[in-house]
Amino acid sequence: MATLHLPDALRAEMLVYARESYPDEACGFLIGTGGDGAWTLAAVRAARNLHPSREDRFAIDPNEYAKAEAYCAKHKKKQLRILGFWHSHPQSPPTPSSIDLEWARGLFESFQERYLYLIVSLQDSQEALACWRLDASGARFEPVAFG
Repeated sequence: MATLHLPDALRAEMLVYARESYPDEACGFLIGTGGDGAWTLAAVRAARNLHPSREDRFAIDPNEYAKAEAYCAKHKKKQLRILGFWHSHPQSPPTPSSIDLEWARGLFESFQERYLYLIVSLQDSQEALACWRLDASGARFEPVAFG
């Protein structure tokens, strides 16, 4: 099974962003190293959610994407890159919704990249995280374990 090393400090950082955005969805970037089923997060970046229905949708500000790419370029020697995206589910578990799948499929069709998708759930004040990526065909999500 694919694994993602998520340092405790970065987990805490995403939870802070998610709580600050509540009851809206928070979103951002996963930045790190690795590939072939094993990744290590080096940074998470929050992004502005521009979607008009922020309570159950997200749309990452394109300017934030440029900032995330610039961050990776600044840390070129560490070989950092955007591994994927994170967002929160304020009122539901950390499992991808049909809307999440549609968004991920759109990226897969455009870039042929199997990004990571980490979801932070705040449902019933219980904080939970889960990570996913599309299968090789880009048809469905498969879990990524935290290692």
